[in-house]
Amino acid sequence: MRDSRRLMEAQHPTFVFMGTVKKLKKATMSGVPVDERTAVVRVDQIVEAPPDLTGYLGQNITVQLAGRHNVRVEEQLVFHTVGWMFGDSVAVRSLREESAKSSRAAMLRPSDDPVKRRAQQHVRGRFDAADLVVSGRIIAVRLPKGPTSQGHRVAAGIHGPITEHEPKWREAILQVDEVLKGAPPGRRLVVKFPASSDVMWYGAPQLHAGEEAFFMLHRTEADPSEPSGAKPRKGKARTTGTAEARSYRLLDAADVQPCDEQNGFRAILEAASAKHKR
Repeated sequence: MRDSRRLMEAQHPTFVFMGTVKKLKKATMSGVPVDERTAVVRVDQIVEAPPDLTGYLGQNITVQLAGRHNVRVEEQLVFHTVGWMFGDSVAVRSLREESAKSSRAAMLRPSDDPVKRRAQQHVRGRFDAADLVVSGRIIAVRLPKGPTSQGHRVAAGIHGPITEHEPKWREAILQVDEVLKGAPPGRRLVVKFPASSDVMWYGAPQLHAGEEAFFMLHRTEADPSEPSGAKPRKGKARTTGTAEARSYRLLDAADVQPCDEQNGFRAILEAASAKHKR
């Protein structure tokens, strides 16, 4: 139970809404395990949501409460939740609840787009998690050098035997124009991305030569150009300033953002950068 609670606390909410508790120890659909933390909640205002949950405004849904404080019928709260079960209705797990009177989320205008706000929050989260954020241009895409199976899987953070879900890694050479977070080892970087069309890699960015964008990069666990356990060669610098010095990976579509200002990405970066510096 303690491990389960820690896992929940490590998650980020995907569906944030202001709602009124209508029933306790009840659910809106069969199949949901009901206990003292189960509640039926009417969705009064959606703050952040994926597109498939925006239609639940004004409806009753099931919420598995975080259980940190007592909840009363007809109490209005802001729920920070993640998806749980879907059917005739929907059930979500609450990561935390807070009073609607004191919540900053409850002060947002109802007309604000919850899907757009959720997407912006996701981008901010990717910025916070990134080791390096740059703008630049892809100058080449190639097959990985050296062993192309297990070594490159480990380097990209994927472990286990090769399966039908093999990512088919590719390497893009990124020419860095501007650094927004972190310290790159050089002006050219190796960026790994899965070229597979398998459903497991759905949404992963596909890079192409000539593409210009903002890139939120995550360091790989190892450099596959070096054999496992190999010691650095005598006299070899840790970083050479070339594309071979250190590799990064891209697995989330939000890690690549267009350079135009129509999507407001520069403003998102400035807000995320200010938060990072505090």
